Amino acid sequence: MKKITFVLIFGAIFINLNNAAADNYKYVPYIGGGYQFDKAQLAEVRPQYHSVYLYVGSDYSSYFGTELFFSQSASENNKLGNKKLKSSYRAYGLDVLGYLPVDCQKKFSLAATAGFGEYTFNFKKTTAAKHHNEHGYGYRLGGGFKYVLDAHWQARLLARYVRFDKVDDVNQSLEYTLSAEYHF
Repeated sequence: MKKITFVLIFGAIFINLNNAAADNYKYVPYIGGGYQFDKAQLAEVRPQYHSVYLYVGSDYSSYFGTELFFSQSASENNKLGNKKLKSSYRAYGLDVLGYLPVDCQKKFSLAATAGFGEYTFNFKKTTAAKHHNEHGYGYRLGGGFKYVLDAHWQARLLARYVRFDKVDDVNQSLEYTLSAEYHF
C-alpha cells in the first residue's frame, strides 16, 4: 500500500511539474479588496472584528503568487466584568499564495497561503480611561477557494489562522476573507 501511495504521489507531482513548465502564463499584477471577519483570542475576552482588507499582488504562474496586504478593523466593545474594553487593530504584511486549479478551464482553484504581518492592537478600558497599544508579529497560514469571473476579475474566499509573537494580550486569531480582485 505504501508503494502504491508513493507512486501515485510521485506521479501527481511529476505531472504538475510538467504542466507548470509548459504553462505560458505571464506575470500578472493585480489589486483587490474585500471584507474580513476576525475572531481573536485575548486572555479575558474573545473580540470579533469587522475589517476592510486591501491588497496588491502578482501571479507568476497559474500556480504561484505573492501579495502585500493591509487590514484595518472597526472598534469592538467587550465587557470585562464591570469594565468595558474597546479595541481595534491594524495590520500589514506579505503573503505567498499557491493555487491548484481543479477544472479544465482553470476557473476554479484551491488556494493555500502562508505569510507574516505586523499587527498593532489598540486597547482602551473605558472605566479606567487607560489606553495602550500592543504591537507584534503574526504568522499566517490559510486556505480557501479562488474563482475566475472573466479575463480581469476574480473572487476568492480564504480562511487563515494567525499566531502572534510579542503581542502580550493577544494569542491567536482566525481570519475569514471574502474579496474581489482586478488583474491587469
